[in-house]
Amino acid sequence: MLAFVLLKPDCLRRGLGGEVERAVKTAGLTIDGRRPVALSPADVRYLWSEYSEAGNGLTLGFLDRYLTTGPSEILLVSGPDAFEAARRVKREIRSRHADGPFANVVHAAERPGELARQRDHLLGLENSDPPVSPPRPPGLDFHQLFDVPALVSELWPRIQGTPDFPGPHRLDDGAGAVVLGPDRDHTLDSTVTALWHALPGVEPARAVLLALHSGWSGGTPVAAGSRAARQRCLRTLREHGIRNCSDQR
Repeated sequence: MLAFVLLKPDCLRRGLGGEVERAVKTAGLTIDGRRPVALSPADVRYLWSEYSEAGNGLTLGFLDRYLTTGPSEILLVSGPDAFEAARRVKREIRSRHADGPFANVVHAAERPGELARQRDHLLGLENSDPPVSPPRPPGLDFHQLFDVPALVSELWPRIQGTPDFPGPHRLDDGAGAVVLGPDRDHTLDSTVTALWHALPGVEPARAVLLALHSGWSGGTPVAAGSRAARQRCLRTLREHGIRNCSDQR
């Protein structure tokens, strides 16, 4: 099976291509070719079909800023169990060089069906029955609430490396905190949606930074207030499917 590793714009900008190639060869793979590629927003939506424009507008906005503002490169690779080997290369390179939630350097497909869809699209090949990845949890259509591209541009410098911590949203004058931890079962959009409802009056930038920071840390204080206010906050988070949250007195 012909697989691929996508070297994202930050990988090329940081000069990590040689390290990726060495990891590919160490994994027992052969590099059969390389192609430069300039991803468009339409490419992003095709390649990452698990995200919808209405339900995952924040995620797609950050992916557009990350992936479409610089060149990328495809390494076509083959060898024994190339699909799994390419995934191992991805995990190895990310463990060394990922520098934030939208700065993870390389991509390889996570599922065989995703591999066929993404590989054929990147190579410009027709795929008459491209499998669509299972949808990820959606959130509100934030395009209806604020200017998503402007917010992405504002926050982009603040999410390189560990996302900035903006401090908890104050519910009232109480001293306790609600702590939110990472949750792989949620997306940026579904997490921000839960915070949007649980933190009355929260500013969009704060909600996004709190969601990103909580995914990058062991636990982020997202709200501060009295016991009653914290309980309301926790109840709302859980109503939106958030489970990794707790009351810190």
